[in-house]
Amino acid sequence: MKLNFPILDEPITLEKSTILVLEDVQVFAQMVRNLYQYDEDSELKFFNRKFKSLKPSELMLVTDILGYDVNAPSLLKLVHADLENQFNEKPEVKSMVEKLANTITELIAYECLENELDLEYDEITILELIKALGVKIETQSDTIFEKMFEVLQVYKYLNKKKLLVFINTLSYFKREEIAQILEYIHLSDMVVLFIEPRKIDDFAQYILDEDYFLITESNN
Repeated sequence: MKLNFPILDEPITLEKSTILVLEDVQVFAQMVRNLYQYDEDSELKFFNRKFKSLKPSELMLVTDILGYDVNAPSLLKLVHADLENQFNEKPEVKSMVEKLANTITELIAYECLENELDLEYDEITILELIKALGVKIETQSDTIFEKMFEVLQVYKYLNKKKLLVFINTLSYFKREEIAQILEYIHLSDMVVLFIEPRKIDDFAQYILDEDYFLITESNN
């Protein structure tokens, strides 16, 4: 995947993990704004080798690692849909659940008829059952480091997401922790972009300095 925006002379290739440092405050702020408002026609471009643009729904953006909720409605919607597909791949299990759901519906329907009010109801679907049961991602992170891996694991699971972008996140971690994070990304074959306002010592990165000159630094 490649990244391009007006200040760059040529696109940046996004490897499994890419660190992009934007030293100019206004450029950094504009990048964050563009990510929030990202669509296929924006001046910020993400595209593959066939020049197909990344869809907004394929972008996962984390601007606040501390406050990021892996059980946000938009993410849970994908998890629930995936679980529904899991049932579709197991006809016998799906049939059992549907029979139980029909039994529940019949019992509720009977009580509705017994009620003094004219009540109506709908058939309950497997997806609605999943939601009603409150199915969500179990979270056990006590540290920011653990929270980072929690987010990465969710991203890895959501196959509809093609790019994960973190904003100003690496400053929370020690060098050894960053090394472990990047290694995990590499071994998991994920595409992750870190947008940072200042240089991250000892790691390969692109640095767009305050004169808008792009510097490529290799890993020391």
